[in-house]
Amino acid sequence: MSMNFGREQALLKQRLGAVATPAQAAEKEAEHGGEQSYLGAPDAEVEAAAMDLCAAYPEMGRAQMTAFVRTLWQSKVHELRQVGVTILAERAQLLEPHDLPFVETLLKDQSGSAHTARLAAQVLGPLVGKNKKLWKDLQKLAQSANERLRRAAVHATKAPLSSDGTVFDRFEKLVTPLLAEADQLLQKAIDDVLVAAAAQAGDQVRAFADEHGRKVKLPKAKPAKTVEVASPKAPPKATARKAAPKKSAKKPAAPARRKAAK
Repeated sequence: MSMNFGREQALLKQRLGAVATPAQAAEKEAEHGGEQSYLGAPDAEVEAAAMDLCAAYPEMGRAQMTAFVRTLWQSKVHELRQVGVTILAERAQLLEPHDLPFVETLLKDQSGSAHTARLAAQVLGPLVGKNKKLWKDLQKLAQSANERLRRAAVHATKAPLSSDGTVFDRFEKLVTPLLAEADQLLQKAIDDVLVAAAAQAGDQVRAFADEHGRKVKLPKAKPAKTVEVASPKAPPKATARKAAPKKSAKKPAAPARRKAAK
């Protein structure tokens, strides 16, 4: 089904505007800054609108999806951008390595900083997880002079590490130079990823935490299950059978005497 980007954007704005309030718009602006405009719609309504679009266009391909998200992003409306990010996160499996520049463009846009962490964790992360060669690009992002992008690089490691413990060495190489940074949000992001990685690379995570003095509350390693084998039971001892009590023999009854004939 073809998609009219302008029409869909107008319908989104109408739908979200109907549930928006000036108070919520002011609250969001205070939280995220004034580099984009705000309708003031609740997050739950924004997410629902995005999921309805995904349901309405089940055959939306990679090219159509990225083009539509780019249209929403260019609106500079917080809620419309949020719809775009939700669609990307929901259909991240459609993205290919050559979509990395597009994703990085969204990440580097200072006016969309409210969406950076989610873009990194739920869009860039799955893309890197599906294409290990993109770790080198993630490494470059981690070396950025922009602290927001350094955080994004760390957030993006969570999805790959949560499903594949073999990439822990790449994570270690990426984050070790960042451990001396004073950015508390960055350090929290590193610890969050360590916790997520423990399921797949528990021993490596614990060794890393011990080496660098990271106070991370990791899940306890599950002890190996021991299977108790029941010892064979000795057959029950044969008990002597008691002899049945002897029955007393009854004397046969005396035959009845026949009367003498007269």
